[in-house]
Amino acid sequence: MQNPPSPPGGQRGSVNLPASAFNQYNVRMLQTPAHSIRSDFARVLTQKFEPATLVLVGLAREAIAGQFEHLATDAVICESAKQLANALPQNGSTPRCDLAVWVYAKGDSEDEAIVNELARVADDIVLVPAAGADVPKRRPLLVESFRKRSLVPDYDSDVTEVDPGAIRLLRTQSAEGTAFVPSVETAFARLNQRMRGLERTLRTRMSELEAADRHIAKLEEKVLNLKEAKKELKQLKQEKQALRKCPERKIGQVLLAPYRLPQKLFREIGKRRQARPVPLTRQAAASPDEYQTWFLQRRPTPKEVEAMRAEARTFQHAPLISIITPVFNTPVSWLNAAIESVLAQVYEKWELILIDDASTDPQTIAILPAILARDRRIRLTRLPASGGISAASNAGIAIATGEWIGFFDHDDVLEPDALYQTAKLLLAHPDADLIYSDEDKLTENGFEAPLFKPDWSPDFFLSYNYICHFTTIRRTLIDSVGGFRSEFDGAQDYDLFLRIVERTERIHHIPRVLYHWRRSASSTSDNIRRKPKALEAGKRAIDEHLQRRAEAGHVAIDWRTHAYWVKREVRRARKVCIIIPVRDGIPLLSRCIESIVKKTSYPDFEIVIVNNDSESQEARDYFARTTHRLLHYPGPFNFSAINNFAVEQTQCPWLLFLNNDVEVIDSEWLGAMVEHVQRPEVGAVGARLLYPDNTVQHAGVVLGVGGIAQHAFRGFPAEDPGVNRQLQVTRNYSSVTGACLMTRREVFDEIGGFDEERLPVTFSDVDLCLKMRRTGYLIVYTPFAKLYHHESASRRRSVEALETDVMRERWPDLLERDPYYNPNLSRERADFSLGRNGS
Repeated sequence: MQNPPSPPGGQRGSVNLPASAFNQYNVRMLQTPAHSIRSDFARVLTQKFEPATLVLVGLAREAIAGQFEHLATDAVICESAKQLANALPQNGSTPRCDLAVWVYAKGDSEDEAIVNELARVADDIVLVPAAGADVPKRRPLLVESFRKRSLVPDYDSDVTEVDPGAIRLLRTQSAEGTAFVPSVETAFARLNQRMRGLERTLRTRMSELEAADRHIAKLEEKVLNLKEAKKELKQLKQEKQALRKCPERKIGQVLLAPYRLPQKLFREIGKRRQARPVPLTRQAAASPDEYQTWFLQRRPTPKEVEAMRAEARTFQHAPLISIITPVFNTPVSWLNAAIESVLAQVYEKWELILIDDASTDPQTIAILPAILARDRRIRLTRLPASGGISAASNAGIAIATGEWIGFFDHDDVLEPDALYQTAKLLLAHPDADLIYSDEDKLTENGFEAPLFKPDWSPDFFLSYNYICHFTTIRRTLIDSVGGFRSEFDGAQDYDLFLRIVERTERIHHIPRVLYHWRRSASSTSDNIRRKPKALEAGKRAIDEHLQRRAEAGHVAIDWRTHAYWVKREVRRARKVCIIIPVRDGIPLLSRCIESIVKKTSYPDFEIVIVNNDSESQEARDYFARTTHRLLHYPGPFNFSAINNFAVEQTQCPWLLFLNNDVEVIDSEWLGAMVEHVQRPEVGAVGARLLYPDNTVQHAGVVLGVGGIAQHAFRGFPAEDPGVNRQLQVTRNYSSVTGACLMTRREVFDEIGGFDEERLPVTFSDVDLCLKMRRTGYLIVYTPFAKLYHHESASRRRSVEALETDVMRERWPDLLERDPYYNPNLSRERADFSLGRNGS
């Protein structure tokens, strides 16, 4: 394609902008943006412009030089203004090249110097944004700098095939008629920013639609199964009726009558059978009967309850806890059960604030005065009109006198020691600001579906409101954030908690089931019609939370798990050094590296192979032809020492330790890890690793399970949600595996790297993460970075007793109680199943 001709004499006047001019800022929706050093970059440049000589600024020679080897263009490649000045020294006023291309990055102190040099050597310049460059901000500034040097945009020239954000500048002999350029660039920048916003919205909506489509497909499958079951049930009923009428049945009734158990005895046997402990199976989720048996065995006995009551009366610090309970047309039996559970509290310094949100049910209205008369600590306020749960809760908070506020739904039930456990925690942690407990569901058949929560996990909390019940918050903190907001009804507690945690990190967890959330048609826990509204309100709450924290990101709803996916924007793309130790095993290494190169959309990375005494000819041949950086580390295999050595030899700000038996299967894997490693509070990021049969190999590391540590959800199907959604959402762990672990160089240096002396191989990754945790950093697991781990083919090594002893000596408390793994869960396997024998 030939270049469009320039106006005679290079003069510029008013320009009728063609549609192609607006393509200068085109964004390719739902695709990775074009990258400035793609494999055909040089070919496109030379075919479009046909320059005999070309100057390329802003790219490393090794990244681009190979593309010009077979092209009839003399290319001068410079990384800086100084290199450009040396390569093309001053030679009068004659331009030194036919075309200059500047791949500009986010911002550089050299901008002015590069502009000067390019204006000196070329009359024809193309500006191309590098990956991560802020085009709306940078391009108008650069265009204006060149305009001052008589180089102005040629809006008639379509250079989008070079790059969607590229623009061509040509020299003009007169500044006359170029005054319009700044306003045009400003308009372009504004349009581009708007387009970016629309793209983000589209990405979010597409993610939600895809999740909704998957959910709809599953529902349709269930409907079909139900239809088949309904047909089968109808047929069975017909067969049953036929059997009832047959004469053989009447004869059988007479013959079997002496053998029938009396009904009363049968029921008694059934009760005893239900009371007997049921052995737990190896499934992750306990059945309702299993859990109910487990819970009743661990519930405080009447004697223990009285001992707690006596102890509570001796507490040196006994704050008043105000319980806020909005009431609206509550069934009388449920409301009475809720009130009884408050009256049964062994900690006696409480007040119950009932807020009647203009109930219309006569029975509810009639029972409230009787409830008020039951205890002087119960207070009632009636609202003239129904304002919703947020307005009612705020009305209750306004008249509450307690130092602490607890939230209690009108149809739920508290355990007798709920307030006692809260007050006891405050004795140990008087500076606490928010306290939450474990919970379960209450049905007509008893207790089921427990939610055993981790200690405070900020990333898990952004995936869904796992805090929920029973929550108490310091009154002054609630007042400081303005209480509930009615526009978030359905997720009003989530919105409040998000604003609270922005102001405090003094968040404590009581790992006991103290709250029973009633499953009913009116509650969000089971009402599917209320789910979309609540989920949308929660999404808006997270959006605002991110805005308040000045964190750019997009929130999508996973309609299958009813959780959220917070995808953060990468503020500044920095180079990732992918460190891969290897000793022979070249087929594994070759597959690993080939998958990285072909399937990674994140643009800025380098691969560093660390050869540890490979002996095969195959390895020697591979190393001789590889284009990636190769280091040699001689001596016995020491995972820690090899990786420490590699870090010392590199300068990349971000480090990724990767096993050679890992295979990339999703192009977004590296970007998904980068979006977390850029966060200053994060120390390390781990990925979801799968076996080739699409079962889970790694989804985080749990301490103290099966010995020192164990991978979470190992063996689960890849698409299984896991217990309480935890397999499919971003969350925090105490550790992630070193088979795919990303961190920042400054964090790695700060904690001293891997321990190559005492933990040469086993547990070195766990120890690294625990040192980060001790220093105050978070460890993040993201399920959105997916890779295969061909673990069975990798180096295998038995766990040495010495390394086990080191871990027990160094981290005894964490091995006894992993803060991200509830102590009520299994200590035998890290599948988040119910614990046995007190575990």
